[in-house]
Amino acid sequence: MSPVFGVVILGLFLYWIWTYSDIILDTFKKMGLAQLVILVALIVVSGILTVYSLVILVQDKGYRFGFVDGYHSLNLSQLASMIPGGVWGYAGFAGFLWSKGISKVDSIIIILLNTLIMLSACAIVGISGLITILGWGYAAICLLPFLFLLFGRDWLDKMRQNYYPESSHLPSTVALLKVLFLGIIVWLTISSCFAWLLYTSDGANAIPFWTAIGAYATGYLGGYISILVPSGLGVSEGLVALMLGSYIGTEKILAIAISFRIIHTFIVWCNIFLSVILTSKETGKRNIN
Repeated sequence: MSPVFGVVILGLFLYWIWTYSDIILDTFKKMGLAQLVILVALIVVSGILTVYSLVILVQDKGYRFGFVDGYHSLNLSQLASMIPGGVWGYAGFAGFLWSKGISKVDSIIIILLNTLIMLSACAIVGISGLITILGWGYAAICLLPFLFLLFGRDWLDKMRQNYYPESSHLPSTVALLKVLFLGIIVWLTISSCFAWLLYTSDGANAIPFWTAIGAYATGYLGGYISILVPSGLGVSEGLVALMLGSYIGTEKILAIAISFRIIHTFIVWCNIFLSVILTSKETGKRNIN
């Protein structure tokens, strides 16, 4: 059922592009080349910080794992996540970690920690930006999973040692805090890029900056949770339009959100193609040797 639903959402997303093509093209025209280059550069920087977050977690567990390894593992998992169903991205992620000599148990632990912390960072940025709408209570709730991980780290590590003694220790408290800090910077950067693109539209100045940031991060979080579609495609944009549509119109917000998705997806696919080419060459050299 989920693949069918995913195809339906993809079809709806393409329909949106066709329907709002004039607004999307107008958004790119108003943006200009300089702004586009800066947006691309900032999104690339956020991607680099995301890779370093993963590298910190893996290295703190005692494995040799460099930036290139983290770069390829995230890109190839992105490729796998394009398949509707929700589990393929994790499967691709785990497969690459295994290929780097990381045990199956540790691979699962790393994926769970990385996902939990990055989603917590996304939620913190998203809900904090929407505090005026949702209230402080929801912002505080976003911290609970990470706080449980942080303060229960020693207890969780004892549980790991009892049930999976062959696995390595959990990342230190310092490493967990570093990853959360980088995650918050990543989501602030990406969400700010969206807000900057949003302000190229007429009337968008009426939207408070933090509200725009919060809406984008919250929309992404909602799209991620809806695992039935690849990368939350269509769901994230719909949620952003729902939250910001009252300011300048749902259609215009949706068109801008789709425009940003096009830019972001182009960068993601460039990274994916680069990883596929480089890893294919490495595999070819190993086979020859």
